[in-house]
Order: sequence, then structure tokens, then C-alpha cells
Amino acid sequence: MGLFRFQLPPGADRGAIGRAYLTGLDRSATRMRATVEGDVLACSREGEESGRLFVPWAIPGLGMAFVGTATLGQRPEPYDLAVELARGKLNDVRNQLADWRLMGLRTDEALEAKLAEAQSAFFRAATSRATPAEAHRAAQASLEASWETGQMLVDRYVQQVIQTRTAGGVKLPTQLGVAVDVEPRRPWSAEMKATFNAARLACPWRSIAPTEGQNRWEAFDAQLSWAIKHKFALQAGPLIDLRPGTLPDWLYLWEGDFEAILGLAVDVVRQAVGRYRGKVPVWTLIHRPASGEFLGLGEEDQIRLTARLLQVARHVDPSAQYLVGFDRPWGDWLGQSKFQLGPLHVADYVARSDLGLSGIAIEVALGYTAPGSGQRDLFEFSRLLDLYALINLPLYVNLAIPSSLAADPLADPATKLQPGDWPADLDEAAHARVAAGFIALAVAKPFVRSVTWCQASDGLPHLYPSAGLLRRDHTPKPLVAWLRTFRKDLLT
Repeated sequence: MGLFRFQLPPGADRGAIGRAYLTGLDRSATRMRATVEGDVLACSREGEESGRLFVPWAIPGLGMAFVGTATLGQRPEPYDLAVELARGKLNDVRNQLADWRLMGLRTDEALEAKLAEAQSAFFRAATSRATPAEAHRAAQASLEASWETGQMLVDRYVQQVIQTRTAGGVKLPTQLGVAVDVEPRRPWSAEMKATFNAARLACPWRSIAPTEGQNRWEAFDAQLSWAIKHKFALQAGPLIDLRPGTLPDWLYLWEGDFEAILGLAVDVVRQAVGRYRGKVPVWTLIHRPASGEFLGLGEEDQIRLTARLLQVARHVDPSAQYLVGFDRPWGDWLGQSKFQLGPLHVADYVARSDLGLSGIAIEVALGYTAPGSGQRDLFEFSRLLDLYALINLPLYVNLAIPSSLAADPLADPATKLQPGDWPADLDEAAHARVAAGFIALAVAKPFVRSVTWCQASDGLPHLYPSAGLLRRDHTPKPLVAWLRTFRKDLLT
């Protein structure tokens, strides 16, 4: 049993510390047990290898975002958590800067000055162990300067990559889409064509088969006709979403019976893919596999289900592309789960199994409770995309970011904003600014095939509170105007 111990600074948020997780050398989370003994955080796990601790940490202007230490070995005496977080963030930024410089990134004096500020503050923190209060102040200053450096670094990266890829007036082929849950009949639907070049059509098993043995295709047919009429690039799914509220009520009669659930899932996939063969080019067949026990199915059963659905769909329509989707892609939930594999490992396993997987869909819903993820900055998002790119398949990114901290009566009551993750002054202007950064970064990555906004409107039932592009009265939020300009200027 391995043990990491960390000295907590005065005033540390104990609730946030409870969300901490450890990663191994492969950057995936591992199961651990965390306890707070006085002012010391003790993290125990199996194995003796080195690791990194990630905890939510207050960053002015950002909220409570996950920050990681450097890679640490186990030792009897506690590490100073604030100092180690500052060291970890500074190391990450310096290493990324070095990598991007080798690729030709150009920096400027402002970025270099901010990095020097972070380094100077960290030097003060590391040499002030005898005066913990000063060490903590310097560590926080270093962490904030490193965060600003990381933001500046990503901004330079996005600007220069997009400039290079669009040289000579070339438009980028990335699909910019929106999830459509119903046939858009409202006045704002006419504006969607100017804003997006793609649409992801909803076809949850629950709506297709509200009664066992009686499939209903009318809702999806209406969505499909609308999307074809407006010449959107099409995606459909997820067809099988392992989340309450998306599966038929009658399916729970078979809870725990893997063979029965498998047979029923295979049947709906065969019928859906066969019915729309040649009309739907991209399917997300299954979403959230192996991210938690569901319908009495454990990790292995859910992976077997995923593999079988891919085989069936590929047989029915060999010309279509098939995706598997994953929520909480950082895998931070794995630290408190009995499951062994995180989303990255499951995706890699399925990709290597020669089942006809065409791409990986990752859902990044920031600052929400499950199935959302804790808050991260642009720098960490960039590192996440690069990590999943190692699977060597196209990425399909699905995004959700809140525009308000106010109560949202039409949101799923089981999904809430993570307390403290967002600044108290979060509003629609901040929503547009933050979302624009994440969308532009994803589009800049050449291996990202599409970027889809998860919710069209807050005026229809939805999963994530206040994450729609439209308000409850269906008027557009400021992000829509930015999306329209971004698409017009850069995308085909």
C-alpha cells in the first residue's frame, strides 16, 4: 500500500480537497482513499510507484479548478501541498512551452515576463520552508502567474495554428455543430444554418422504443428531414446512453441480465442503423460505457456490450462511421470507483480491438456534478485533447458550459453546478468568453473532426443547467453571435 501525505495550508477548502485524485505515470486516475488528519491530507493507494495529486484550487478569475502537483515519490514526511501544486503547474507550462517551441511557436515579451514572474515566485516559495505563511503566499502567487502564462501560451498557440492552417484563404474542414433534440420549428431555427455547419440529431433508445416491441421513428424522421433540408453535416446519437432518463422504462425489468440487455440493445441498433442506412453518415452508438455500474452491469459487461454493438452496426452499414462516447474524460471519478479502467483506457482498448471504431467522442461539461467534470482551464483542456489524440483516431468534442449560477427549472435535477467551481459573477458575457476559448482551441487541433455544443436551448428539458445557446424564451445568448462570425470566417 502506497501513501502520500500533504501539509494543508491554513483555510484550505476541506470540501474541495475531498474531490482530490491521484494519477499514475500514464496520466490516468487510480483508486485511492483520502483522509484528513488535522492539517495533513493522507492519500493511500495500491502500489509503490510515483504519482501526481490533483485537487480543486482557488484561482482568481477562474473559480475552483483542478491543479496537479509534479510527479512525487512516496516518503514519510508530508509534502507542502501549496508549494507542490505551484511546482506542478509551473513544470507543466514550461514543458508545454518547450514542446510547442520545437513545433515553431513564437512567443513574446509579455508571455516571457509572466513566466519569469511565476518562476521567481516559486523560488521564493521553495526557499521559505522555515516560514510557512510566506511559502504559501509565494506558492499561490506562482500558481496564479503560471495559470496566466498557460492561458497566454494557449492563446498564442491557437492564433498561430489557425493562421497557418488558413493561410491563403483556406477554410478549415472542422464541423461546428449543435445537438438537436426536437425538430426545430421556432423562429430561431432559420438562423442555425448561418451559425453551424453540422447537427447532431438525438435518437435515444427511450424515444425510439417507449413501449417494448413498438418502435417510433416519427421524431427522428422529422429531425432528419429538417437537417437534410438545411444541408447540415449529420451525426446521430447517442443511441444507447448509459444514463438514467435516456433508456426505456421497461428495460429496467431486465436489470442485471446481461444477455437479455445485450439482445435488446443489438436489436435496436440493428433496426436504427438499417432504417437510416445511407442517410446518417456518423453514429454515436453508445455513450458513457464503463463509467459506473448501470442496469446491474459491471465494467466488463459494459465493454462487451460496446464491442458487440460496434460489430453489429458495422455489419448492417459498413459505409457509416461509428463512435463511442465518454463523459468525464479526465477520469477523476475513478479514484472513488471500484472499476479498474478509466475512459482513456477503455477507448484505447476498443480502438485496438479492430471492431471498426471510427472515432472517439468526449463530453466536456465543465463545473458540473456527474456526468459533468470539475473545472479546468484551457491549458488542461489542450493537454486532454493531445492525450486522447494518442489513440490515433479522430476526436469528436461535445461541450457544455454554464452561463449562470441561478436555478434552472428545466435542467435534470440530478445534475447540478459544482459549488464554488465558477466565480460568483458568472454571466452570459463570461459564458461567451470562456466557451469561445474552448471552441477555438478544439478547432485548432487538426485531429478534432467536430465540435458540438451539447444544448441548443434552456427553454426545453435538458441535462446541464444554463448551458444552452438560447435563453428560456429562446432568444440567443451572446455566444451565438461569436459562433456565427467564427464559422463564417474560418470554417467551410
